[in-house]
Amino acid sequence: MSLRELFWPLLGNWTGIEQLAADGTARAMITFKLDVADQVVLQDYRQVRENGAELAGHGVFLVDPVTADLLWWFFDSSGRPPTPLRGMRIGRELVLGPHREHRIWIDDDDELHRNAPRLAGRYTRISGH
Repeated sequence: MSLRELFWPLLGNWTGIEQLAADGTARAMITFKLDVADQVVLQDYRQVRENGAELAGHGVFLVDPVTADLLWWFFDSSGRPPTPLRGMRIGRELVLGPHREHRIWIDDDDELHRNAPRLAGRYTRISGH
């Protein structure tokens, strides 16, 4: 499956609230866009916690031409070099990570959901498809 097919429902700009396991809640904005002749999806991310602390990040998704796995690198302001996570689409969800711990999907109300270790987010589209 192409990146266009995988990400078409997610493309655009989203804003929402995240529940953080140890730190309460945060506001977040996420953008997904196709780039490099539809061979890459770029993700921009900004999170602002209740205490004013911010986390900014940039994700890069592509399909492994050998295995057809979805690959995701996420660079963020913490400064740690990313290790790519592997995944796939299962039903309506993009599932990534060795234990399938990162999940992204859109529900029947056209809201984006994201679950990851120590985070659960729900976002509303503000522009895009």
